[in-house]
Amino acid sequence: MKSAKKDLFDKIISIYPTLSPKKKRVADLIMRDYKKIFLMTAREIARECQVSEPTIIRFTVDMGFSGYAEFLQYMKGLLHTELTSAERMAHASRKADEGTTIQRYCHNAIQNLQNLTHSLTELEFKRVARAIHAADPVYVIGYRASAMLAYHFGYLLKKVKENIVIDTDVSWELIDALNGGDQQALVVAIAFPRYPRKTVEILQYAKKCGVKTLGFSDNPRSPIITLSDQHVILDIEGVSFVDPFAHIVAFLGALVHEIAFIDEAEALRCISKFDEGVKKADEFFTEENIEEQRAYRFDRPNITSLWPQKSGKTGDEKKAS
Repeated sequence: MKSAKKDLFDKIISIYPTLSPKKKRVADLIMRDYKKIFLMTAREIARECQVSEPTIIRFTVDMGFSGYAEFLQYMKGLLHTELTSAERMAHASRKADEGTTIQRYCHNAIQNLQNLTHSLTELEFKRVARAIHAADPVYVIGYRASAMLAYHFGYLLKKVKENIVIDTDVSWELIDALNGGDQQALVVAIAFPRYPRKTVEILQYAKKCGVKTLGFSDNPRSPIITLSDQHVILDIEGVSFVDPFAHIVAFLGALVHEIAFIDEAEALRCISKFDEGVKKADEFFTEENIEEQRAYRFDRPNITSLWPQKSGKTGDEKKAS
């Protein structure tokens, strides 16, 4: 498959001789520093190239896009793969005047959630849920930043379905299991920019072994999408080098619910088994064993000490004396 960067340059080179002098300035800017485009608005590009904004739009149409919006979507797919953390940080710094940090992050999370509700059909959602429900076993994989997503999804999935394996560090057990070529197995791969090579290699290996794959990633050019038998595209609009995963977590939680609803009796049996296990292991704090917990001392409305006081005066009493 042709890389996105080469595809971009080939598009520009193919039309370059036919471009007007003004459009050639735009082409030269992209060829010289294509990553810079992601950090600029159409107005800023026009200003730097000393052309009008309509010239920018006409240039993107010459490249085969329907307009500037489609061109930006294409560039985002390319740049999400190649932008370093430092370059993403620079992008965030440019937006420092757009409200407080918490306001920008909350607005970004809300925008991603809204995009999610419009980008995924009910039919697609149910199809993915049925594929996971029918598989046995299910291998949930994710590495680096996506490891927490894989663990979260796998942990919840284990509550409603048996034979779930979570891998966040490419274990030899996973390699051996895939080598069996189980036709009922399914690898669920979760990866977002920048895509860990480990995830790509596991998907490639799964395909060699004849194991079905399902990928969750952010755009059609993602290697996770192109290597998966089935996929879900979950668009990410970020404000910084910190990955905005709030809407991904919401999607994974909803997906577990949908899987549970396919066979509610089986899901309830698994949940009951899980609850019995954690109760037997005394995994979670309960009021029933509160007497066994370390004593905490509460004076006035606030905690003054997390440990039992030794005999003698407290710090406050010593100051008072």
